Amino acid sequence: MRATTHKLQTNIIPPELTPLEINEAARGVTLFYEGDQFKAQSFFTPPLIGAMNRLEGLDKEADVHFREIHMVGTNLFHVRVVSSEDKLRKMFADANLFNLLRGISGTLNEKVRSRWYLETTSGKERWDVLVSLDKKNFYLLNFVRLAGKKVHIENIIIVGDWLLGRTEQGDVVQAQLTPDVLEKEDFTLTVKPMEEVNKLGKIDLLEPIPNTEDSFLVCRGNVVYKFNIWGDMVQFNALEEKVKKIKSIGFNSTRSVFATSDGIYEVYVKELPNMVKVTSLPRQIAHPDLKSDFKMAQYVEDPYVLGIHPAMGIFAKTTDDKVFCF
Repeated sequence: MRATTHKLQTNIIPPELTPLEINEAARGVTLFYEGDQFKAQSFFTPPLIGAMNRLEGLDKEADVHFREIHMVGTNLFHVRVVSSEDKLRKMFADANLFNLLRGISGTLNEKVRSRWYLETTSGKERWDVLVSLDKKNFYLLNFVRLAGKKVHIENIIIVGDWLLGRTEQGDVVQAQLTPDVLEKEDFTLTVKPMEEVNKLGKIDLLEPIPNTEDSFLVCRGNVVYKFNIWGDMVQFNALEEKVKKIKSIGFNSTRSVFATSDGIYEVYVKELPNMVKVTSLPRQIAHPDLKSDFKMAQYVEDPYVLGIHPAMGIFAKTTDDKVFCF
């Protein structure tokens, strides 16, 4: 069965936030900033769960596209966006941004630590921003100092109070986060290489793991390694040899989904205290529309989004920006 088309609707989020607008912003399929306004896109009618839905009508030209809003501390967030630097700074000069983030933070709890969003723009830079709602300020995490030189890093994750990222050469670096990044003007975070990880070679991907404050995933080729912040490799897993690269890894409480250069894979997992354990071999999801090069796959288990309870679906995006929900 081929995919059916499902077009999204666009709504403007007013500055006078009510619980209705906050829910729409938090649970939108997309969230972006365009023309001095925050906007969200959502389903006009719920998608058909169990079927393959092709999403259309996604905005591709906004000034700033949100990718994720992740809680890392008390009123402290790691916000991932796609934008040019000047337009990003313009959005952060808009006081409504902090009101919106405070509203979205009210939808988060010990189980739901982040809100993620689709973005389909290309040719723009990805930015990682540490945002304090208490101080109403922010810090761009991508500019760091490495071996005395200012460099740009990407694929940033925050594990406990540690920041990890990749250089343009594919080396992993790390630094401990302190209040200085938000309290000192012109502060530049100093990072150091994670030599134990870099021994593997050029790293393709870093991903956080739920239910742990000291471990993370490292991907190279078709292999997934699990490290802790001290550089100890505790376990690893591998996909089929035909998979050349893993592009993203997502989790829910019982499964993990992989977006790869050769389609979408799933593996069953079990959450244990301070760790997640794999309990099955990876299997590829067989469907004609999923035999492509994917760069993102993410679970959604929100009845507000899918229109059913209990809710469980997957959003996935190909490298040429086709988006599916199933």
